[in-house]
Amino acid sequence: MLELDDMELFQLQFCMQQTKSQMSMGGEIRRHASITEKIEAEMERRKNATGAYTPEGVLRDLQRQIDELS
Repeated sequence: MLELDDMELFQLQFCMQQTKSQMSMGGEIRRHASITEKIEAEMERRKNATGAYTPEGVLRDLQRQIDELS
């Protein structure tokens, strides 16, 4: 199982959005859609569980990352 923080999930979602138009074969399209669905489901699960992906949740995650770097 991959352990991704919120910002990594945002980045992965962005990458999937950018590569969607590059899928040409049926298998590629289905796998891309499957991965995208899983990313979105995890983001929704976290949003409901922790308030992630809300402005407050993003700020909280950024502050945690800043604290870790300090």
